[in-house]
Amino acid sequence: MPPPSIRSLARQLGLSAATVSLALRESPRVVAATRQRVLQAARRAGYRPNPLVGSVLTAVRRASHGGFQGVLMAINHWPGAGVPALHPFHREVLAGAKRRAAELGYSLTMTWEGPRHLSLSRLNAILAARNINGVLVMPFRETRDFGALEWARLSGVVMDYCLGAPALHTVLPDHQSTLLAAMARLAARGYRRPGLIVAGWRDARVKHRWSGGFFSGCVANYGALPVPELADPEHGRAAFLAWMRRHRPDVLIGHAQREVREWLGELDMKVPADVGFLALNRTETVAPCAALDLQPALLGAAAVESLVAQLQRNERGVPAEPKTITISARWIDGPTLRPAT
Repeated sequence: MPPPSIRSLARQLGLSAATVSLALRESPRVVAATRQRVLQAARRAGYRPNPLVGSVLTAVRRASHGGFQGVLMAINHWPGAGVPALHPFHREVLAGAKRRAAELGYSLTMTWEGPRHLSLSRLNAILAARNINGVLVMPFRETRDFGALEWARLSGVVMDYCLGAPALHTVLPDHQSTLLAAMARLAARGYRRPGLIVAGWRDARVKHRWSGGFFSGCVANYGALPVPELADPEHGRAAFLAWMRRHRPDVLIGHAQREVREWLGELDMKVPADVGFLALNRTETVAPCAALDLQPALLGAAAVESLVAQLQRNERGVPAEPKTITISARWIDGPTLRPAT
C-alpha cells in the first residue's frame, strides 16, 4: 500500500486537500472540530509529513510573502518581584538571535516567565493564538521544568543546561575546552599556581564544566592540582581571604572581579604585580581585564539557526535524540595579567 498522503486523507474525509494541509499544520483558519478530525485520521493512517516537500513549500511561501516566514518566541525567566532586567550576556544573546532571525525571514520576540509574570499555561495560550511554533529558551540561573508547554506543536532550542525537562536541542559555550585552552596560555606566561573561584551554582548550572576544565588544565600543565578550588557557593570575603592566605595562588580565574580586587587590597596585593586575574565572562567585567569572550551573539545566532532548521523540516515535539552545539570562547588579553613573552 502506498503511504498515506494529504490527498488520500482528503478523499477519505471528504475535505479539500488545502483544508487537510492547513489542519495538519494546526492552522487557526480551520475550525477546531475539523482540525481534530483530520489529526485523528492522520494518526490512525500513520501519516508522516515529507520534510523535503515541507522545505520546498516553505521556500515558495517565503518568496510569495517578501521573505517573511513567521514569528519566534524567546522565553526568559524572572524569579522575583519588580521590573525584569536583562543581564548583559542575555542582551547580547538576544541581539544576535534577532539579527540572525531577521536574515532568515523571521522576527523574534521575548517574554518573561515566572511567578509574577507569565505561567506556562498562559504561554501555551499565547503561542497558540499567535500561531508561534518556534521557541528559544534563554539561559536561566535556576533549573526549570517546562514540561507543561505543549511541545507536540512546537520546535524548541534551549541555551545552557537550564531545563530539567524536557530534553531539547541545546546551544551553549564550550566551557571545558575553553578553560583548558586558557590555562595553557596562563602556564605559558609563567603562572604556576592558578586558583578557581567560581560560585557553586554557576558551576552546577553548566554540569561542572568550569571545574572540570580547571582540573584538566592543572593536570595537563602542572601534573597535579596546585591550588584547590574555592568551593564556597558565594565565595564571601572571609572564605576568600582565608583561602588566599593558605594557598597563595599566583593567578585567579573567576567571575567576581570587583569584589576580588577589593579583597586583594586588604591583603596588600596588587593586580597583576602580585596576582593575575582572568574573568570567565567578558560581559561581567567592570574594568579593563583579561577575559574569556563566550561570544553570546554567536550563541544566539546558532540557536536561531537550529530552531529554523527544525521548523523547515517540520520537526515538532521533544526530540528522541537531542543534539548539543558548543561554541568555544575567544581569549581577550588585558592589563590584569602579566604580558606574554
